[in-house]
Amino acid sequence: MADNTPQLPDFIQRFLAIQPGGVSHAGGLMACMIGVLAACAWMLGGISMMISAGIAVALMLVLSPMISPEILMKMLRASPLSGEDYPAIHEMSRLLSERAELGHKPKLFLLPGKGVNAITTGTDDNTTIAISSDAVHGLSPRQMRAILAHEVAHAWHGDTRILLITDVLYRATWTIALFGLAIFIFGDFNPPAWMIILFGAVPTISFLFQRAVIRDREFAADHGASDLLNGPEDMIDALLHIDQINRKRLGLVPYRSTQPPSLLDTHPSVVARIKALRALKPGTWQKFFENRRMPPQ
Repeated sequence: MADNTPQLPDFIQRFLAIQPGGVSHAGGLMACMIGVLAACAWMLGGISMMISAGIAVALMLVLSPMISPEILMKMLRASPLSGEDYPAIHEMSRLLSERAELGHKPKLFLLPGKGVNAITTGTDDNTTIAISSDAVHGLSPRQMRAILAHEVAHAWHGDTRILLITDVLYRATWTIALFGLAIFIFGDFNPPAWMIILFGAVPTISFLFQRAVIRDREFAADHGASDLLNGPEDMIDALLHIDQINRKRLGLVPYRSTQPPSLLDTHPSVVARIKALRALKPGTWQKFFENRRMPPQ
């Protein structure tokens, strides 16, 4: 597998979660997003504009709750994953949720379409996991367990809430930048050229930081899956197998046949994820599922 990572300095690649950095950088990346927003607001209206922007972000976080999992599943044309038809998957989900101390069992849905994919959404007490048909029918039980552990780890870490915050920060930055450009173009203010270029670029800068947060949470979810399963072996095996399936299935679709640049991607490369998993220290929890017999599918 070729790794098409841009030739950036190693410390930048680690900070932007293109390559594994050993620890989560989500806090620092979100601080950068806040800094970009604050700088734009300050250049437009000083301290008063910064305070107004902070209040606007707080209101957006309060008034823009996450999309209901039920609505999202309908938008994705996902159907409930039958417990009678797939008892082993439901049992795995229940045991992983107990291991992560979620306090509830996630609802499971089946996604249509090609390729192996899974998503996690919902609040702390209403987690929903959707798994693609290719994953359900193309993965071994151990590989499926690893994918479920990864998705449960997203809920365990509160990633849906983190991504909501980054989305609000990006949208607020985009709004202020657009407002500033409108003032520069249609108002009486005659800014220097560098300020116009800067306001044109800041939405992209904020977007790149947002994507980096998402990649960071993917590394963290892989780490969480390793903790839940007491080792990274199953997760590594699942990633390799999923990459093979997706290359074969999605390579037939023209617009999915090439990978986007790493800076714009929502997931680190498979090479980087496996590198991070192999660098993990041995877990301390007892082996999970070791002596438990799964119900037949």
